[in-house]
Parts: sequence; structure tokens; C-alpha cells
Amino acid sequence: MASISFSLDTAKKALLNEGFVDLRDLKVGQHIWEFEQKGFPFFTKDGLDFLQQRVLGNPDIRSIVEWFFEDKRCILAHCLRWGASPGHIESFLAGGEDAGRRALMVQLLAKGSRVDYYACSHLKALPTEKGPRSTHELSPDALREEGCEVRDGNFSAGGLVIVDARLGREIKAGYSITVTFMTEDLATGLPKMALPNLVALREKVAEMESQKIGVNFTFRSVS
Repeated sequence: MASISFSLDTAKKALLNEGFVDLRDLKVGQHIWEFEQKGFPFFTKDGLDFLQQRVLGNPDIRSIVEWFFEDKRCILAHCLRWGASPGHIESFLAGGEDAGRRALMVQLLAKGSRVDYYACSHLKALPTEKGPRSTHELSPDALREEGCEVRDGNFSAGGLVIVDARLGREIKAGYSITVTFMTEDLATGLPKMALPNLVALREKVAEMESQKIGVNFTFRSVS
């Protein structure tokens, strides 16, 4: 896919109606490959730089996040690498309109990743089971009965997709570095991401926070 110019209105409509939006950023795969070569150092200065440069410092992502939470403060709650899990259709939160917009996931997809997204499933209160990754696992039959059509994503060069956390999706190949934003009440009680208690990291975290977006870090003693 060729790169397209960003439109916040288009992104809003896609997230509201289908539950996800593909920003078609063909540079992401290379950035992820470079991060992988460093050994995925999430909880180091390199990891914080990656978050700042590729997520918080991306104006397209930031505008979507702030709109999604209706300009109320949200928390960057965690950053995880999600590997392929073919045969498992997962959602981070249970779906349905009554569930509301409480969490948003930014997927930075590695080269060669393949992901199926089940359009509109975020608006359906579907039965779920606890999946192997402590997610909500959805039945393909239930999705089919509700008319949730699959949108297959083939990210040969990598990609950037923003997903309502209620949406059903299946990572069939590759992996995503997934950054999840949540409402403050949902993030309360979640395990914090632990960083070494170093001045440089404390300063970096302070730079990352803003009036509208907080971060879920804590600092541990360095022996």
C-alpha cells in the first residue's frame, strides 16, 4: 500500500464504525527492525526514546488518542510485544456499545506481519472466553452470525494500525509492539512498568507526560 495523507476525520469514522484505522505508515517496519536488533530494550533510555519518537511524538497518533478519550486525561498503561497467535481471535476488552471507549491500542507491526481485524466487533456484546494471553477470546461463528466481516491486513513492509481495544483481531504472522492507552480509572491497579531509578530516565519520563496523557512507570532501586 502506498502512503496516504492523514485525515483525522477519516480516522475518526473508521474507529467509530469499524473499530480500527490503518495509517499506512510504511516506515514503521524498518524502525521496529532496528529496535529488534537492540534486543527490544523497552525499559531503558532507548525504549523510552522509541516510545517518544514513534508514538507520543507522532502528531497523527496523538491527535487520535486525544480525540478518542474526548480530551479527558488518559494513561499510556503498557507497551508489550504481541507475537503471532494463529487460531485465536482476541480482544483486550469485552465489546458492546455500553462498554464505552475505555482503551485504545497502537499497533506497530513488524515486517511480514499478517493480522485479521473483525470489523464492527467492538460494538457487539459477544460471548468470550479467557484466552491464553488473558485476553477475551472470540468465536469465529459468533462473529460471523453478527455480521462482523474480516479485514485482512498483510503488512509486508510493516505498518501502523490503531485499534479500539474492544475489537476482535487475530495476529496470524509476525508480531506487533502494542502501546495501550486507557482511561485513568481502568489503568488504576495495573502493574506499573518498572524502570531503573536513574536521573536521566526520570527526566525522560517527565518529558513524556502531558496534561492529557500520563504514563504508567515506576522506578526501582539500582543495585
